[in-house]
Amino acid sequence: MAKKLILYDDVPGLGIVGDEVRVANGYARNYLLPKNLAGPISELAKERLVEKRAKREVELGQELEHAEKVAARINKTDLNIKVRTSSEGRLYGSVNTTDVLKAAKDRGFELKREMIMIDQTMRELGEYQIGIRLHPSVKAQFKVIIAEQLEE
Repeated sequence: MAKKLILYDDVPGLGIVGDEVRVANGYARNYLLPKNLAGPISELAKERLVEKRAKREVELGQELEHAEKVAARINKTDLNIKVRTSSEGRLYGSVNTTDVLKAAKDRGFELKREMIMIDQTMRELGEYQIGIRLHPSVKAQFKVIIAEQLEE
């Protein structure tokens, strides 16, 4: 049996303030209601949340605009990652999310680990495309160039 509620706050994967949602009884009883994230649908609740929802929609618009600007910068940026290799030119290990985060930070991007979408292992020298999810509706791609670190 499902329960209909109105959200008092944003709930990732469910909705934003003021959304009317249908959820399982256990989810409502054990999570949403005790944390005061949602409540029963009523005209009074709807009226109270109108202003809060309007503010949140403006914020979401600004977040989307910012994400689109960052995506445009990311799409034009190459990340150069220098790695140690064996005498045959093979990598010791592979290039991972941490390496990509560090290279992106060096280029002036503040990203979070969960934004990076690596769909292939990077165990060889060369070029790769790495997806970045900046917003649920905005994605970008870094061109990652893995090169040999020359001994000094």
